Amino acid sequence: MNSIFLRLYGGLLLALCLIGAITYGAVELVNSYRSDLYREKMARGTFFLMAEGYQHYEVGDRDRWSQVLSKLFSAEIALLSSDDLALGYRERLHLEDGLVVMRLNDDAGYADVLFQLPGEDVYINTRMTKVSEQQARATAVLILHYLSHFQESEWDQALTTLQRQFGYPLTLLQRDDVSLDDEQEQRLGRREVVIALDDSTRNDSSIRIYAPVAQTDKLLVLGPLSLFDRFPIELLLIAGITSLLAVALATYLQVSPLQRRLKRLDKAVSQLGSGDLGAYANIEGSDAIGQVAATFNGMTAHIRRLIESQREMTRAVSHELRTPVARLRFGLEMLADIESAERRREKLNAMDQDIEQLDQLIDEILTYARLEQGTPNIEFKPVVIGELCEQLRDELETIRDETVITVNNACPTLKVEAEERYLHRVLQNLVTNALRYAKSHIVMRVEESDDLVFIHVDDDGPGIPEHERERVFKPFARLDKSRHRASGGYGLGLSIVKRIVDWHGGGICVDESPQGGARFTVTLPKDQQGQHVLGRVNELH
Repeated sequence: MNSIFLRLYGGLLLALCLIGAITYGAVELVNSYRSDLYREKMARGTFFLMAEGYQHYEVGDRDRWSQVLSKLFSAEIALLSSDDLALGYRERLHLEDGLVVMRLNDDAGYADVLFQLPGEDVYINTRMTKVSEQQARATAVLILHYLSHFQESEWDQALTTLQRQFGYPLTLLQRDDVSLDDEQEQRLGRREVVIALDDSTRNDSSIRIYAPVAQTDKLLVLGPLSLFDRFPIELLLIAGITSLLAVALATYLQVSPLQRRLKRLDKAVSQLGSGDLGAYANIEGSDAIGQVAATFNGMTAHIRRLIESQREMTRAVSHELRTPVARLRFGLEMLADIESAERRREKLNAMDQDIEQLDQLIDEILTYARLEQGTPNIEFKPVVIGELCEQLRDELETIRDETVITVNNACPTLKVEAEERYLHRVLQNLVTNALRYAKSHIVMRVEESDDLVFIHVDDDGPGIPEHERERVFKPFARLDKSRHRASGGYGLGLSIVKRIVDWHGGGICVDESPQGGARFTVTLPKDQQGQHVLGRVNELH
């Protein structure tokens, strides 16, 4: 029992670890993707200004701008055609949309940056090894160069238009509105670009770039530029451990009731193994464990019924055998004293009838025992009830004497899934039982309702008292007290009928016949549902 749950919990732990590893890989992938987007967003405005500068030059003079940019960024910057770059499909789409494309080479520690000149099949290409202050200052210089093409009154509008290309704010401020330290103030006084870090002790640190605008008291401010914020691994670990604990708690809450139910089932099995036939698994539910418990309860009920039936049969068989055996012994003793040949033949005939009675009794006992031992080999096939009733009526023509057997079938083509041989035995036992008590008339009626079929066997005999109607289906139960051959039967016919009907998933009951005698009603399902036999027995009992 414990090993099952250890394997279960171990499997869950392995699954959770696998999920954690996948989650970690997914976070790293997301971080890598976000990092690429961050770099492209930060670089887009700068390369847009580069492209805008190229378009102010004639095609033959663009090398001059390339040299200026290369010196400004301390990196070789050139214009290349698409044939020189071997662009991929995704890269081409990004470049056509005005985006920056970066070809990262982590092993070599550099990235090739590409940007398309608007409306031209020409691309800016440069190789960057790292992001430096020089690049930030160069970007500020390019913005100031861009503003130089406008009147001072147009700068705000120009910055608003340019802002669309940048991933961080661009603003113009009065120098007096900016608070910097003395060293930074001195550098601004020398017309230098100043880079300031905002609160470097916090996780949301950012930088600002201050560039003095020539011949004015204004400052161009780039930023704040937020540093790339990776998902911290510590946060991931905390979230992962919390998730594992939550899943473990949820799993325990789900598995614990399952474990308690299995322990109750194990206890019931142990009781049965120790010989306690009253063992019962008190487990409800329609899940797998509930079905196993229902099957177990049906099995124990079946075992108890078999043992009780065996005990009843042993007592009844000993009683039933005693009478014909006693007659045979008495007949043999008298046979030695009979001198008349005619009397001797009469006695021999009587003994032969006793032997035949014993043979019939043994056959009934064996049939009943075979049905009680387990499920017979039942092969369900469609059976036309009306035809089976008419066949039985014709078969009993020779033994019915003056009794009339009638088939009243309102549904001539009605079919039911059953084993024809066993269903024939059911009807035969019911009709022959009715022949023993009927005065003059027996009627077999066939009806249907929804998914059920009803077969009534009515007679005009004395009927069965209401308090005796349940007992008639017990083995060797007979309402009359006599045991001689004239009364007929051994009290096993109706027990056999009950057992066969049970295996077909149906039921049988006794009521008062419209003709004044007894009515036996067999109820069968039209279609068998393939229900487990022990579960079916448990439902029926």
